[in-house]
Amino acid sequence: MELCYTCGGMIETIKDKPYRYDECGLEVVLYGVTQYACKKCGETYVSIPKMQQLHQVIGAYICEKRKAILKAAEIQFLRKTLQLKSKEFALSLGVTPSTISRWENGKTEIGDSYDRLLRALFLNYISTQYPHRGQGDIIELFRMLPHSRKKIEQPREIKLNPQEWLGAFGEERRQG
Repeated sequence: MELCYTCGGMIETIKDKPYRYDECGLEVVLYGVTQYACKKCGETYVSIPKMQQLHQVIGAYICEKRKAILKAAEIQFLRKTLQLKSKEFALSLGVTPSTISRWENGKTEIGDSYDRLLRALFLNYISTQYPHRGQGDIIELFRMLPHSRKKIEQPREIKLNPQEWLGAFGEERRQG
């Protein structure tokens, strides 16, 4: 019997209910994660295993979307998943920290060249941790990118099952 951290009431286990993972700053829905709710005060909790792998899978989804330029929240998510401060991130991309700030606040669009560079940087990071995702994936991705992506709308929500980040990173991934 588990008790609520807030009020000491009984905790109910909830399975098979989609969880909106808004804490990551993006529209991500996780299926198959265990959630908990206090019957007394209504406080909710969730158990998400292997967060680093989850964030890498989300990042790969972001990088592999082909139709649109990266959005502000996606840029910030990728930077944080790379565990870079704005200044370090700016140095990596060859821009100023204020440029990073404008991109992440949505005041300036990233532009096609830096969009591609950021995707390559992130996918390279993933490939160093998961060697079966080789550099060929990055080159193929860039071959598939349309020349004009600025005005194309993309589905905003990413939907993931635990197998997609608990397994051998991306073996069973699908485009969202």
